[in-house]
Amino acid sequence: MNSIGQLKACIRSLIECFNAPYHMHGLRKLSEYNLTEKQFAQLIGRCRLYQHLPKNEQTTITPLLYGDNQLSAICKDYYRDDSFSRAANGNINLWRLYNLLTGSNKSSYIDSFLDRSVNAYYFTEQIRWALEGRNESWYLN
Repeated sequence: MNSIGQLKACIRSLIECFNAPYHMHGLRKLSEYNLTEKQFAQLIGRCRLYQHLPKNEQTTITPLLYGDNQLSAICKDYYRDDSFSRAANGNINLWRLYNLLTGSNKSSYIDSFLDRSVNAYYFTEQIRWALEGRNESWYLN
């Protein structure tokens, strides 16, 4: 950006292009899909493995931009969060998972906060699509 005018134009374009109904529909759909405790454990394990995969394998997998500290917070909150923890049977719906992801992001530095927030939604959508059978997910296979 070279000027305030260019910045204003970019912000206006971003706001005008945002499709709120589409985004809200996607967020509502998250509550319709559940992971079992076993699937959740596998997902977390694979999230921890992802960062150690060879680079050529990482390029074929949806990344999760969360580090070990955030993943540990997600695991703790899976059991303890007052609003978004697992159900009594151990299942967790994707809406709750998404909120655990965004909750763990609160401690991120400002330079990674926005990227991780967007990634949380995209990552959770990819898991939903896998549960729907629309695609495969390395995290759940």
